[in-house]
Amino acid sequence: MACAALKRDASRVIRRWASDLGLRQRDFTVRHRRHRRHQADLYALHTDTLYVQIAHAPQQTAASMSFRTCRGRDDHTGGRDNAVCLQSIGSPEGYASLVATLRVVAGRRG
Repeated sequence: MACAALKRDASRVIRRWASDLGLRQRDFTVRHRRHRRHQADLYALHTDTLYVQIAHAPQQTAASMSFRTCRGRDDHTGGRDNAVCLQSIGSPEGYASLVATLRVVAGRRG
């Protein structure tokens, strides 16, 4: 039950980022996979230039988030991870700052 709720909520957040970044449906892919070594569920927004990931491991109390550059949707390693403090995006200003940063990393204007 908790796993289904996490997947639903993560997918909802990722689709909101896509919308706020001005991405069309064909401009991004929403991915989900299980990272066996770290026993974590990974949810991601993957575009041709940006990879944003939400990770949650059952042994952790909270999810983590990071983003990085990539070269195409087949690039699963990309640039260096940039961790995001989840508390910092809890306010409208913090969320707007994150979206602005993701736009720059993705090479998008607006």
